[in-house]
Amino acid sequence: MKNISIWKDYSKKTNYNKLDKDLDIDVVIIGGGITGVSTLYHLRDSNLSVALVEQNKIAYSTTGNSTGKLSFLQNDLLDKIRKYSGDKNAFSYISFQVDGMNKMVKLINDKKIDCDLKEVDSYLYTNKEKEIDKLKDLSKFLNNRGINTKETSNNLVESKYMFSVDKTYMINPIKFVYGLLKDNTYPIYEDTSIIKIEKKKDGYISYTKDNKIKSKWVVIASHYPYFIKPMFFPIKVNLEKSYISASKKKIDPVSLISYSNPFISIRTYKDYLIYLSNSHTINKDVDDLSNFNELLKKVKDLKLNPDYLWSNIDIMTSDGMPYIGRFKDNMLISTGYNTWGLINGFMGGSILSDIINKKKNKYTELFSPNRGSLGLIPTYFGNIVKNIEGYIKGINSNVDTRYIDGKKVMCKDKHKVEKKCPHAKCGLRYNEVEHTWDCPCHGSRFDINGKCISGPANRDITVSDND
Repeated sequence: MKNISIWKDYSKKTNYNKLDKDLDIDVVIIGGGITGVSTLYHLRDSNLSVALVEQNKIAYSTTGNSTGKLSFLQNDLLDKIRKYSGDKNAFSYISFQVDGMNKMVKLINDKKIDCDLKEVDSYLYTNKEKEIDKLKDLSKFLNNRGINTKETSNNLVESKYMFSVDKTYMINPIKFVYGLLKDNTYPIYEDTSIIKIEKKKDGYISYTKDNKIKSKWVVIASHYPYFIKPMFFPIKVNLEKSYISASKKKIDPVSLISYSNPFISIRTYKDYLIYLSNSHTINKDVDDLSNFNELLKKVKDLKLNPDYLWSNIDIMTSDGMPYIGRFKDNMLISTGYNTWGLINGFMGGSILSDIINKKKNKYTELFSPNRGSLGLIPTYFGNIVKNIEGYIKGINSNVDTRYIDGKKVMCKDKHKVEKKCPHAKCGLRYNEVEHTWDCPCHGSRFDINGKCISGPANRDITVSDND
């Protein structure tokens, strides 16, 4: 069994150089997942000087750990948006998803991107009696807006009620991102972390350890922004962790998801069935081994033996919609995709490109990072509590911890790393299945050697024998 996503085994890793010089450009894009690369792609005809920096490898973090679905049938998310933002904005969100999905499919076909595109019906179901009326109401909501739904069933899961929509899709997300780079002429730098950004009179300076990038615009396209104070970001979001397997099984293509927690998400890829479950806020449950074992039990009940096992962390916003756009001066952001990052990331890149090019985009106001409402205040307090819970959960280690030269260090076999995450000093935990060091506060991850593989942390935590 491999403890990586199946997409990484079916996609050759990129090999761009590390930044080794100062830059003076119009736009710097920080983050090389689907959002950053899509922004790069949408700026292709702008006549601006643009560069993208990624702290690891292109599409190998959150994008490369996703399930690769392109669907507007997104568990209970639409009802959450209806609750906090109203039916009108909920329908605008659906239009955004459908528009983005169709644009991605057209692009795949026009550019002949080899990303294993598969058209499929999407199923939404519940196995709870109390949710049947909610699903029927959601089905009616979609029907009233021209989206046909069909009451149906599927023998992969037990359900009390299920409906489906047609013309949704599945892809290999890493291959899609690589396809966007097919004719790219802008410079890309991997293994390059931005450790600080300073506002200057004529723009910004973004600093790496050894170099600086002067730019008029900064696009923060990283999964979780490294900053804390702007936007009060940790208060407006929480993080959700999910556990995923891919097992050999030949069945007809299918895309299926449950309405509410505990979420089950199923799709096919080639001769594999991909199964996601055990989603939880990262501060509630830090026992990764137990969650992976629970996933294994579920897939073995389906008579499956996983070939791949991995996890992913998603940013969940209080009102169910992403934050995309300008949050201060010429600094832009696109994040908070509520587990549905592919369409949101691709379209987020389009919105950011339009802002930079001073073009109108009908979705700019809908997803403004500076939006808010009094109705969301209770959720903000809830997120504060979750941050505190994460900090408390990180105090105790699940591996040997000792002091080395006055520094608290965690030890696993021959590997030694700092106990505290560089981002906000939360205590780290060892992930016994994926062999990573994970932060239960804001989701930073480090490989077994202490190399930062996912932010908001922006430096490594390796402790050498000489430290």
